[in-house]
Amino acid sequence: MVYIELRYDPMKFIFHHGDEVTKLHLLQFFDMLETKKGKDVILHLLKSQLQSGSFPSKINKETEGVRETCRNALLLLKCGIPHDRLNIQSAINYLLKHQLKNGGWSENPDLTIPKEVVELSSTQGVTWLTADIIELLRSVGLGESEPCTKALTWLKKMRNQDGGWPMFKGTRFREDPDSTAQILFMMKEIYGEDDTLWLKGIKLFENFLDQMALDVERGYHIAPIGEKRENDIYHLTHLLLSSLVDSKRRIEAGYNLNDVRVNKIVQAILNSQREDGGWRPFWTRNSDPTYTVLTLKLLVWLGVLNPEELRKQIAIYV
Repeated sequence: MVYIELRYDPMKFIFHHGDEVTKLHLLQFFDMLETKKGKDVILHLLKSQLQSGSFPSKINKETEGVRETCRNALLLLKCGIPHDRLNIQSAINYLLKHQLKNGGWSENPDLTIPKEVVELSSTQGVTWLTADIIELLRSVGLGESEPCTKALTWLKKMRNQDGGWPMFKGTRFREDPDSTAQILFMMKEIYGEDDTLWLKGIKLFENFLDQMALDVERGYHIAPIGEKRENDIYHLTHLLLSSLVDSKRRIEAGYNLNDVRVNKIVQAILNSQREDGGWRPFWTRNSDPTYTVLTLKLLVWLGVLNPEELRKQIAIYV
């Protein structure tokens, strides 16, 4: 296999600017949890868990975060924490207590969400957040439980007629491509490729990917609000990998380097790396450690980067 070498070293940027959770995602992915740094960041995350079983929100560390509780629990499971350990069970119990009557999950109602955080709601069920929690429940053997089946029923009802999902009701973004991609491929795994959810949704996903390839060719995209924007790292990655706890289902389904559109996206990703080694999403002027780790995961899963060479770079800092 012929690997590509990045123009700039991303590890210095991640270790100098990333928080402990971001570093833990990196070390877990590259199987370096047994290093001193790996043990330190796992312990740091475990100690940050609150008495309620939740984890503090990134938006306000004084408030419990539903998103952080779910995603940190998923991360701890990947790090080898047993599903019957108190840390995981208390996180799940916290989430189950906060499930909405309709079956979905919103962010913590006590959390004030800034206007610029358009992907979350503390009053409406959030589709991608509910999907994250479904993933967690399935990971610990609760895929057939009432809360999980109720959540899946709610997600089905939230689907639009054209086969996609919004982030939540009332948002100005009627069709959210990354929420749609995340949920669609999860639904395929649960219900199969003959289900109407998949048959209709995959056509929409294909349209999204076609548009992405066109965006790459012209060097910009049109945001949902009508604004012309450069192709930042969020835009380039969101159809193939939605978050650090997302799976590689889309890549395993054939959306890999054998797909001409994915090849174009990968080249744009490589070209958009910044001199500090990181990548920048549209909502900040600076490179972002979280999206830099996400990008590395995607490029390794696609077979673009050599994981062994990246481990050597990481070893300098751990």
